[in-house]
Amino acid sequence: MNAFDNPMIKKRRPVFAILLSMLLPGLGHLYAGNAVKALALVALELGVVILLGATGLLATFNGIVALFVFFFLFYLYATVSAARLAYRNRDYTLKPFNRWYGYLGFFIGVNIVVNVLFSYRASLLGYEMYRIPAHSMAPTLDINDFITVDTTYAQPKVGEVIVFRNPANRSVPFVKRIAALGNDTISIEHGTVFRNGRDEMALYVPDDKRSRPFSLTMNAFTVPENTVFVLGDWRDNSQDSRVWGPVPTSDIIGKVTYIWLSPDSSRIGWEVK
Repeated sequence: MNAFDNPMIKKRRPVFAILLSMLLPGLGHLYAGNAVKALALVALELGVVILLGATGLLATFNGIVALFVFFFLFYLYATVSAARLAYRNRDYTLKPFNRWYGYLGFFIGVNIVVNVLFSYRASLLGYEMYRIPAHSMAPTLDINDFITVDTTYAQPKVGEVIVFRNPANRSVPFVKRIAALGNDTISIEHGTVFRNGRDEMALYVPDDKRSRPFSLTMNAFTVPENTVFVLGDWRDNSQDSRVWGPVPTSDIIGKVTYIWLSPDSSRIGWEVK
C-alpha cells in the first residue's frame, strides 16, 4: 500500500493555499497543515490593529495609511508562506482540523472576533467614524464628508471640533466646535464671539456664515462647570448651544481629527482644525 492508496494522505495544492490566504490570512496555513502558524498570523494581525488603536494612531490619517501598508505586506507574506508550505507538504497526512467544518469554524471564529473589535472600536481601538449629513459645520465639514474621531480625547480645548451626544436627543451624534469651557463667560457682539471679554479668534467665521440676527448677537452667558458651549461654523445654519444649551463633558464622544473620504477628492486626508 503506497501513499496514494491511503485516504488520509492528501496532496496540498499551493493554489488552494493562496486562495484561502487571500480570503483570510491563516486559513491557507491551516489547509497546508500548520495550525499553530495559522493562529499566530491571526494573533499578529489583531495585535497590530489593537496596538495602533491603543496608541491613537488609528484616529490619524497617517495611522490609517500605515495600517493599509501593513495589511498589504501581511497578506503578501501570508499567501507566499502558505503556498510554500503547501508545496512542501506533497504527501500530507490529514489532521483533524483538515475538514470543511474545521476551515469553516476557523473562518467564522476569526470574523466574530474582528466584528467585535470593529463594533466596539470607540472603546477598544480609540476611534470612531461618521458621515456628515448637513451643512452646519461648512466650510470645515460638508455634506457626505466622512470623518474620523479620536475617542481617547479627554481634555476639551476651545476651537477644537468634537462629536457629542445631542442634549435634545442623546441617541443622535452632533458635530460642532468648542466655543467655551466650564466657568467661561461667552457672548456674541456684531457676529464676533467673545470669551471672558476677549475676541476669540479661533471662532472666527466669514461674514456670509453669520448674517442672521441670532448669529450677530447673544447676551453674556456663563458656562456651567463640567460642560462646554459649542457653535457651528455656519452660524446661520446651525442648531447648537445657543438653542439647547451647553454640552456635558461626559457626553463628548471624541475630537474630529481628519476627513478620510469626501466627494471632493482634494479634501481627503485633510486635518480638521
